[in-house]
Amino acid sequence: MYASCGVFACLQRVFDGVDAPNVALWNALLSGLVMNHRVADARMVFDQMPGRNVVSWTAMVKGYVTVHEVDLALELFDLMPMKNSVSWCVIIGGLVHHQQFREAIELFKGLMRNGDEVTNAVLVKVVNAYAGLKSIGGGRCIHGFSVKCGFVLDLIIETSLVAMYCNSLDIDEAQLEFDKLDSKHVGSWNAIICGYIYADKIDEARELFDSMTERDKVSWNSMINGYIRYGRITDATELYSRMPEKNVEAATALMSWFVDNGMLDKARDMFYSMPQTDVMSCTSLLFGYMKEGYLDDALDLFHRMHMRTVVTYNVMIAGFLHQGKVTEAYRLFNESPSHDSVTWSCLITGLAQNGLTDDALRMYKKMLLTYVRPSESVVSSLLSCFAHHSMIVHGQQFHATTIKLGLELCLLIQNSLISLYCKCGKMVAAQNIFDQMGKRDVVTWNTIIHGYAFSSLGENAIEMFENMKRAQVDPDDITFLGVLSACSHMSLLEEAKHFFNAMTRDHGIVPNITHYACMVDLFCRRGMVEEAEGLVKSMPFEPDSAIWTSLLSSCRLSGNDKLAEHAASQLIAINPGTKMPYLHLISVHGSTNRWGMIDSLRTQIRRTATQKEVGYSWI
Repeated sequence: MYASCGVFACLQRVFDGVDAPNVALWNALLSGLVMNHRVADARMVFDQMPGRNVVSWTAMVKGYVTVHEVDLALELFDLMPMKNSVSWCVIIGGLVHHQQFREAIELFKGLMRNGDEVTNAVLVKVVNAYAGLKSIGGGRCIHGFSVKCGFVLDLIIETSLVAMYCNSLDIDEAQLEFDKLDSKHVGSWNAIICGYIYADKIDEARELFDSMTERDKVSWNSMINGYIRYGRITDATELYSRMPEKNVEAATALMSWFVDNGMLDKARDMFYSMPQTDVMSCTSLLFGYMKEGYLDDALDLFHRMHMRTVVTYNVMIAGFLHQGKVTEAYRLFNESPSHDSVTWSCLITGLAQNGLTDDALRMYKKMLLTYVRPSESVVSSLLSCFAHHSMIVHGQQFHATTIKLGLELCLLIQNSLISLYCKCGKMVAAQNIFDQMGKRDVVTWNTIIHGYAFSSLGENAIEMFENMKRAQVDPDDITFLGVLSACSHMSLLEEAKHFFNAMTRDHGIVPNITHYACMVDLFCRRGMVEEAEGLVKSMPFEPDSAIWTSLLSSCRLSGNDKLAEHAASQLIAINPGTKMPYLHLISVHGSTNRWGMIDSLRTQIRRTATQKEVGYSWI
């Protein structure tokens, strides 16, 4: 009683009051500690026991499974002098719960070899293991075994078999098993409905749902989540409105969809209409607030939460860093009662993205002292930070770290390494990594193409683009930006025009202002100012400062005073405090000997300088 209520002081007094506690009392103390997740204390009791029986061993194995120490559970299970059906059920069930399905099946085979009793509880776990593997062949074997042993008439076994066939996407077999059931429990209905949902037969699932005489919370939630999964949000909200007793799980699922799709107002309305909220629903809305930049609303909700998890803190830390609020992120990190690998990842990644390389490295070293293994995102973010600041030595050291961590074959890490070496001008090293990759995505190709383009190796960039097409990887707008940049650096006008036209013609990609800027710059480099001006006039959007700067710079060689003055006026309108347009105009007018205009421009430069706010110091 005391153990189940968590009253350990009373339990300890009862135990200490017995002169010679028997094994049953020891087991009660042990089980009570395990029940309340005090596994370290349980192990101390286990080691002190003068005598142990199968119940003692099984309780300790269950304790390790409960706190996710599966390896320790297996190690202890192997040391057990004797095992019973409960022991086997605990360890096999623990492996299934932790998605170690193959290991669970191997243990079941060991049970069979030992000649130990197979119970329906064990068989349910094994059926779930085959379901987790989506092994239809293995599932049919265990189905046959259950028939042979006479378990097929057990309702729980039958429901598990239905779920297994559903999970293996053999919906027809699942339907046959479902039809054989003499008494269809609500759990059986839920299993077959989920099977149809995951077999992409949502309408058939709805027909079954409508034919149910009795529905529970799982029935409603499964159907609503099914609609959400397929983007049928209208059907999901309609079904939610019909729920006789609305629950927090269904409401949170809908709210999360609204948040993910930028409908924060609807998410907030859903949240405040919920019959009750929990930490998951609050965290989901927090994420929405942070995503949209509503920091004050997020903080208000955060402070009103009665319970917070590490996920709650992670959302807040990541959100603050995304908004550049580093001090606030540090404060929450220090306030958080615990830090998991995601917490460290949020902090280090956020610091790196804010350009705080030293801080990111310092926190990375702190993380290592807590024995948290660096994640792919942490290592990738630090590599990106080194690339941005051309810190090649640090980058090479972390390249070695990726090998030690076994991450060198991870696509995200490989892409980050290529980016590092490209931005540091080490194209041979970048190409070596590229050549060794077993899998490449569009980011891989874009990174190497841009690397060659900005290293003035345009021919290599174009060659990589052709290789990309041969590899049947579809280019995107970033790919073409790299190719056009390569053409611009090499003054390859005809090739650039071909690629620019191919964007829309062959790939359906609408050029954006950066693609136009590359073409304008290329025309200007070739002295084709009229063509550049014509392209600017044909653009479906207003030119930016890069385009006007290209036009203004080209006017020095062409002597086009009128265009130069127009381009300069546009640049001044964009940034009134800049001197650059005036300096370019002086060069243009100097080439045409318009000295009066030059004196006027110099006066304007001085006037611009005096208009700037002068800095001062109290020191």
